[in-house]
Amino acid sequence: LIERFGISEPQASGALSRYQELAPDNLVYDKSAKTYRAAPAFSPRLLNPDTAEVLSRLRLTAEGVAADHPLIGALSLGIAPAPARPVDPGTLRVIIRAIREARQVSAHYVSFSQTDGRLRRIEPHALAFDGFRWHTRARDAEDGAFKDYVLGRLSGAGLQGPAQASAEADLDWNSWVTLTIAPNPGLSPAQRKVIERDYGMRGGSVDLKVRCALAYYTKHRLGLDLDPKARRPEDQHVVLMHAR
Repeated sequence: LIERFGISEPQASGALSRYQELAPDNLVYDKSAKTYRAAPAFSPRLLNPDTAEVLSRLRLTAEGVAADHPLIGALSLGIAPAPARPVDPGTLRVIIRAIREARQVSAHYVSFSQTDGRLRRIEPHALAFDGFRWHTRARDAEDGAFKDYVLGRLSGAGLQGPAQASAEADLDWNSWVTLTIAPNPGLSPAQRKVIERDYGMRGGSVDLKVRCALAYYTKHRLGLDLDPKARRPEDQHVVLMHAR
């Protein structure tokens, strides 16, 4: 307490005393180590535990983006690496400013259909991560369609005049779809139980709420865009039951 919050020893002792009054069954004093430890029946009283938040923070630490968790401290962490998808800092700066100021951007963009690329004028209004790459969701000023542009494929980005359409006009971005997934029926009952536990399923399925504009990426990442029979059940653990 003294090191973490920069308080004096009397203040730390007072804080422990007040906490024991609030949660008398949460702490036990270890006389040999001269320290307080969590009791076997410890139950948080001041925080609502959120494992997703904690693990997300630990992931940032493992990737070297964030410092050690302020409450947990240093842990041995590992992460399975993915190929880096570099984004030019100048490009990202321009895109973020365009989103904040509702401006157009002119940039050179390459794609599979146009490997040499061409100059595009786009109106970015959001950023999106598909699990592997970052995109900007933007309106193509030429044809008026809202599309996804991979940030790493943009170059020579420059700010232009005000955007001609608002983010509210992007119906796919502002609409949501619920994907209901379940264990692959080809798995054994015991294996399906394992998958249900892995994905936090209740009643044999779980709902994923996703923006319509990003539903393709979610399906692709989970293998839901493939025929379940195209892979062995042991390789394709979940299947799409329905989307609504």
